[in-house]
Amino acid sequence: MKAIIGAVLAALGIAACAADSPPDARQTLVGEIHIKGNEPFPTVMLETSDQTFWELSGVNVTEARALDGRRVTARGTIVRPPGPSTWLPSMRVDGTPEPVSP
Repeated sequence: MKAIIGAVLAALGIAACAADSPPDARQTLVGEIHIKGNEPFPTVMLETSDQTFWELSGVNVTEARALDGRRVTARGTIVRPPGPSTWLPSMRVDGTPEPVSP
């Protein structure tokens, strides 16, 4: 009986860990680039097709301004995943987002 209970608890623990993706999970997002806020603290944002706004860190603001309003692909690491207690999900981008063909 103890072995069965131990096995069930172990299975529940593994399932709980597998259900949550780690915050550093690599992701590719596609959406429209926007620059929000004013100098000296502009924020580079990405609006996805489901109307979720993501804060993109690691993106040069000057390069992002050249892409403002354009549809792009951004690849990086999730810093703050979306969820009920998250006001603004965030992703640390590797390199410059790449424009997507219309």
